[in-house]
Amino acid sequence: MARLKSHAWDVVAWVFFAAVPLVIFYQAATNLAEQGVASGGPLENAAVFPRIIAWILAGLAVVNILRILMGLVTAPSPLSTTPTTRLALTATLLFVVYLVALPYVGYHLLTPVLLTILMRLLGLGWIASIVAALGFSLGVAAVFEGLLNVVLPVGFAEIAVFG
Repeated sequence: MARLKSHAWDVVAWVFFAAVPLVIFYQAATNLAEQGVASGGPLENAAVFPRIIAWILAGLAVVNILRILMGLVTAPSPLSTTPTTRLALTATLLFVVYLVALPYVGYHLLTPVLLTILMRLLGLGWIASIVAALGFSLGVAAVFEGLLNVVLPVGFAEIAVFG
């Protein structure tokens, strides 16, 4: 019990990351199945990639909790407050807001904004941040919409550049 107390923040982080695969499995079994994109062969199944990532995350979560419980983690928690804690919390909050707003605003409008803000937080200049954000978001869209034929969230403006 003392071991868990000394690594309380690690356990909190573990609970969060252990929950992520559960959410992915739930969505693959419900939301994606209802949309008709979680059935069929592995090459045309939109749930394959998220499930692979979920299994990897679940495996890493098991390894991490075993390390904590077996006392293999001897260093102080990496989640202790540091000068970059505010940056990490801000980035996390931005991602949460992004994920909530994505279906309503759309990928092509919201992703460049998110990436620009994140790059500015990391110290890039405004012009470099905007150019990189636009390039990266269009590159990802080209791969997913153009090559993989995945429909990205279109939002209220119903923008689909490569679809």
